[in-house]
Amino acid sequence: MWAAIESAVTALMVILCACTDTATTFPLNAEAKQFGPLKIEFIRTGMGSGPVTITMRNGEILKGRYRVAFRNGGSIFDGQSTPTPATTDGSAWFLATGPHIQIVCRGHNKTVGHGSGECQTSDGALWAMIW
Repeated sequence: MWAAIESAVTALMVILCACTDTATTFPLNAEAKQFGPLKIEFIRTGMGSGPVTITMRNGEILKGRYRVAFRNGGSIFDGQSTPTPATTDGSAWFLATGPHIQIVCRGHNKTVGHGSGECQTSDGALWAMIW
């Protein structure tokens, strides 16, 4: 009985623990190469959405929220108002905004929270992304 309670408490602690993670990006075109790689950090909340921060090579900081769609087609929202980008192909996406630039990223979440996708600016800079 105590083993079952201990396992339940451990699982709850993992769910409630917000863990910071990063995504790796690679410029795919000349426009993105001018910006260099993006530094993307996000907090895994276990709730299907959470904060994301992109730091550009020039120091500009973009903020947004990621969303993960679940297999049943729904997603969990936490009451925050985040616009849905026109392109939402993929099971995970986010829109990050800074003083001078906006970047939309979309991709497919794989097993155990890893995945891959692309990030793009409105000017056409394009990066591959893995997390």
